[in-house]
Amino acid sequence: MNYLELSDTVRLTFEQTKIAVFEEAKHLFSDDPLLLTMWQQDAYMTTRQEEVDLQLAPLVSESFRALFTLIIDDLISFKFKTKKLIRSAVENFADTIIQEMQPYMGLQEAVDFSVPVHDRDYIYANSSTTFHLMRDMVTKKNGFEEKDTGYLGTELIDNQGQLHGFAELRPIPLTAKPDEDPLSMDLVATTLSSLDELTADIFDLVSYLWMTGKRDEEGFIEFHSDDALLLRHYEKGETPEKVKFKERERFNIMRRVAALTSVWVSLNNGSERVKILSAQSIDSKLYNFQDFKRMFEVGSVRMAFDKRSNTPRGIYALQIRPSSLLQPYLDGTKSSLGVLDLKVFKYSYVSQREHKRLTRYLSRQWKIRTIKGTIYQPFKIATLLHEMDFPARLNGVQIRDRFEEVLDDLQRDEVIQSWAYSEPLDENRVGKKGWIQNYWTQLSITIAPPSAVIQENRRRITLPHTSTLTTDLLEISDYEDTDFSEPPTAFQQTALVLEEQPVETQKEKTLAVVIDTPLTPEILREKIDTLNYSIRKAAEEMGMSHTTLSRYLNRKIKRQNKDNDQKMLQWLQRYT
Repeated sequence: MNYLELSDTVRLTFEQTKIAVFEEAKHLFSDDPLLLTMWQQDAYMTTRQEEVDLQLAPLVSESFRALFTLIIDDLISFKFKTKKLIRSAVENFADTIIQEMQPYMGLQEAVDFSVPVHDRDYIYANSSTTFHLMRDMVTKKNGFEEKDTGYLGTELIDNQGQLHGFAELRPIPLTAKPDEDPLSMDLVATTLSSLDELTADIFDLVSYLWMTGKRDEEGFIEFHSDDALLLRHYEKGETPEKVKFKERERFNIMRRVAALTSVWVSLNNGSERVKILSAQSIDSKLYNFQDFKRMFEVGSVRMAFDKRSNTPRGIYALQIRPSSLLQPYLDGTKSSLGVLDLKVFKYSYVSQREHKRLTRYLSRQWKIRTIKGTIYQPFKIATLLHEMDFPARLNGVQIRDRFEEVLDDLQRDEVIQSWAYSEPLDENRVGKKGWIQNYWTQLSITIAPPSAVIQENRRRITLPHTSTLTTDLLEISDYEDTDFSEPPTAFQQTALVLEEQPVETQKEKTLAVVIDTPLTPEILREKIDTLNYSIRKAAEEMGMSHTTLSRYLNRKIKRQNKDNDQKMLQWLQRYT
């Protein structure tokens, strides 16, 4: 919905009232862009609970709460609010509003990216689904298998079955003289064996350093093995130069960097998402995908040589940059940046693999939930187990013990604030036949993030190499949370999908796909108004009751009905 197209005299919903307060008052604070950025997020993200309670959610910033209360409760005496009333209040009491907001102005400090990474508590990582899939893909060597192309490959498929693209391992020597690089002896085997949780750490670190660090004219950054090792071994207060590393550790880091440069990806290039519903294999020719591109590109490489024999020992440092495939996720174009606790780098990629995986998963979820106002929504244990990916050899008791141990460790390390079962655990059912699948995994737990994480996730980040704020929230999906596919410039609601049946041609059958078509009350109401239809007439054409459609348009339906959703979607598509 376009705010400018909203009538000046129509009665506003609570969601529209929040937006109107921001839109009408923002010109008074044009000299404080960071404050406006936070207010925009507060205004354009309305939770269902806010709509029910008709009051601001606890996560709304103190400054926007003060602005909203001042204008709506103190300056406007009418019971019903309109754009005209809010605009009039802002115009007549502009000096009062500015004066009352003075304590909040200038308090939103920009992120200081000059602080060395090892001295920070957090870095920023892209939270979009596609970026997450690419990062997770480099941890799963068992997911690759030989393809018809002759390369080892895998598919990038999210938790909802949507196909985002393909990945292949195409290792090539990083040096002009392959005989000088020990990694080039068996490139495929070396690359495959290097896909693990440490590689995901390097993926995040290189991405962050490129987003925030110094680049040369061609966009390369200088990456040194010590950049990663400091995050694993450095303790605050130490002198970085005095931290010693083993040579083997350095070359292990560069092996992972080489592995990242060997991964080539082809992403879905269309506006439609493709969902695999039933197919024995995937034929990429049926879809609109980009050409394969390396995830990371390498410039010059610095080799380490034995001081005595002058024989090459391995890569010591190199120039690296994300390819044009990854850059949109890192340069502000498709950025949805969330906080990633740097303690993830300190956990062992061998013995604490589950710690790393859960930390990354929670990092992404907390970004999503901060935006949606569902921070304390419980997590299903089955979902967390899937993400943590425990070894298959563990039995039920071992899985539960290990699961709770990981959560206790994260709480001790202040990666999380606290955790607890959402309902009391019935110990009498534990240990009995089928208790894992039929009882324990069906339970939920509440995991609270540190307050600093919530505050950081509420910020819009201005990256050093861009003059614009990162968009928020672009392309996020997960097990339990609704997909958000648009930034907060329009009212948002679950995007529904309509399944198309397979269509047979003379030579082949296409796979069943799902096409994302946005459906929100605002979009539907706008179409009804464009056609000059009454709600009753539109409801009749949709094959549903006038009352149901009216409740949907006014956001009073708490539980969606799939049949009604499909009727509204089909009607909308008919006139699109």
